[in-house]
Amino acid sequence: MINWKIIACFAIIAVLTGACRKNETTPGIKDGNGQPAKPVKRPLGLVTGPAIAKAIGPAGGTLASADNRILLEVPPGAVQTNVQFSIQPVENTLEGSPGKAFRLLPEGVAFTRPVTIRYTPGAEELAGINPDVLFLAYQNKDGYHYLAANTSIDPATHQLSVQTKHFSDWSIVELFELEADTTQVLPGGKAQLQLMWHLGSLLTVDTTDQPIGDLIPYDGQVSKVKWSMASGKGKITANGAKCEYQAPGEVPDENPAFVSVSVPITLYDSKRTGLAMLTTPIFTMPDEYLMVSVDRIPFINNPPENGESSIRMEVDKFYVSAQLQDGHAIYILIPGGVMGTGSFPYGEDDKKAYIDFSTNATDILNSWVTHKLNCEDCDPVFSGGQVKISKNGKIGEYVEGEFTAEVWKIGQYNPPKKQLSGKFRVLRTI
Repeated sequence: MINWKIIACFAIIAVLTGACRKNETTPGIKDGNGQPAKPVKRPLGLVTGPAIAKAIGPAGGTLASADNRILLEVPPGAVQTNVQFSIQPVENTLEGSPGKAFRLLPEGVAFTRPVTIRYTPGAEELAGINPDVLFLAYQNKDGYHYLAANTSIDPATHQLSVQTKHFSDWSIVELFELEADTTQVLPGGKAQLQLMWHLGSLLTVDTTDQPIGDLIPYDGQVSKVKWSMASGKGKITANGAKCEYQAPGEVPDENPAFVSVSVPITLYDSKRTGLAMLTTPIFTMPDEYLMVSVDRIPFINNPPENGESSIRMEVDKFYVSAQLQDGHAIYILIPGGVMGTGSFPYGEDDKKAYIDFSTNATDILNSWVTHKLNCEDCDPVFSGGQVKISKNGKIGEYVEGEFTAEVWKIGQYNPPKKQLSGKFRVLRTI
């Protein structure tokens, strides 16, 4: 049995090199009309939690957020008198950013010596992401985000750090993203892939931090972009920052295929030069399937055995369940009878959805469900998201749908959580 987690983690390793020189700058970033792409003004994030504050004086000191996600190191001599430093969680308004956002104060105070900001991404932020394309980013008081080009990364812990003489709202951003128009194709089908990035200005020799615009097609060192099949079946046809994947003529045993792209990291005055690799999975899907992404790691139902599918379903109370590769299992239920299409939020009444996801189909203690209890006497908290049934055919036709959910480990108060998303298509038999 192929372990998709190992493949996904292996595939996103960046190959760092020293080939890029400091005086090499990337060509101008253009949008589809050939004009310089412009930075985007975004709203400042609303406060989402209490601030952690501490007075730090000329001797220096440290301050960490309540979750230890972000740490400030104030060196001796950075301030001349006692200054109130604070860290407060806020909404992250930078779309596509996989991390949290924090408001660092005091804002508008110029430090005599640079203060170090350290951000340690959590497992949920790193899932399915190449850490070497992560940078720290900040938003100024006018609402514009900037990528901090001098962000360094610890290869062992993936901790990001940067030195700054000013405070504002800070978060993290992926320098590159790999987009696919679909991650599931029929046998012989095709998927279109494209390398994207967030930078939105012309890179000049006197520019360090880059304004962050909308996610746009990569238009940097396109001639150095390289595409490859990291694993799996199928073939690719590369064209600069674009690539077409064609699936094999039948559903392969090795599924999904992983398509990779490598791209130089070249920013003026940056510590992060090298070659980054991004990878995305493409499933060759049978007529019936149930596909689940767990914290961005994809899984698909086991292939049929003896002509019998590993997916089960009923329509009168609507459930669909599947044994997944890697020993996982999933059960999706909407009680009360679902005769048509629609969207169903999570809850405990009829027409409310419920998901039980198991990381070990034979061990109930490894179940993750769409409700939790924060204390013994607390009311249940239900997941956001929904189950959406987009097609509910007659007997002999297909039932199709998709779902998103936050699931919590069963049997614990304030339990850990996982993010689920997925799609299914099952032939209706009753």
